[in-house]
Amino acid sequence: MSVKTTAMLILMMAALFPCTRQASAEPSGLEIMQAVDNREDGDDLSQTMTQILIDRNDNRRIRHMASFRKDYGRDKKMIVFFTEPANIRDTALLTFDYDDPERDDDQWLYLPALKKVRRISAADRGDYFMGTDFTFEDMKQTPELADYHWKLLGSEQVDGQDCWKVEGTPVSDAVMRDLGYSRMVQYVRKDNDMTIRVDYQDQAGRELKHLHVLDLRQIQGIWSPMKVEMINVQSRHKTILEFSEQHYNTGLKDRLFTQRSLKRGYRK
Repeated sequence: MSVKTTAMLILMMAALFPCTRQASAEPSGLEIMQAVDNREDGDDLSQTMTQILIDRNDNRRIRHMASFRKDYGRDKKMIVFFTEPANIRDTALLTFDYDDPERDDDQWLYLPALKKVRRISAADRGDYFMGTDFTFEDMKQTPELADYHWKLLGSEQVDGQDCWKVEGTPVSDAVMRDLGYSRMVQYVRKDNDMTIRVDYQDQAGRELKHLHVLDLRQIQGIWSPMKVEMINVQSRHKTILEFSEQHYNTGLKDRLFTQRSLKRGYRK
């Protein structure tokens, strides 16, 4: 082989090598979570929800809700109304989820027995919502990405699906206290950017609770959770959310997502 031919082969291999590395490079933990946050979820969504609370003795309480969400560019507004049983009917939660990491999200809880709207402060977002195993922050479904340092831990199979395993640790002790978590691990399906499992640790680093999407389907071409379970291993309490009557892109009115609507209650 001539010197000229050898040199040409070396140049060709050098040109191909960086392309091979780039093609096989894994995304960062933050990039994966940004894909979760940016996945297609429609311009708006209306759905009904059944909430099942199960204590350590297997005693059950069942509640029914109506839930609505609408996108405003990169921001989201969400409202949830309790419809049954009678003792909590018309209790409602309104959330303004802002994309700007410098701006705190707004949340208000309406308690009909007191005829009062309570504002949920940033320091209260780690409080548990209405006796469930979901905090006010958890109710937003996707965590605030700026609250955590995200690190890719590798890949793992969950329910037969190939998932990214991404660790989130709070950016500061103050954020950790607000959220109530010292660490979470998100398992994100590689084929559709859906989180199907989350493991949480408390502020002392102990195992706290586990979220698991038990049923995931496509509705109007959009991947949608139909059944979600949150288990608190410390209290041995469990919350199951079942979703139905999901409708995307129906043109929900802006007036639905107001404090006035909170007080007025849900009307079909």
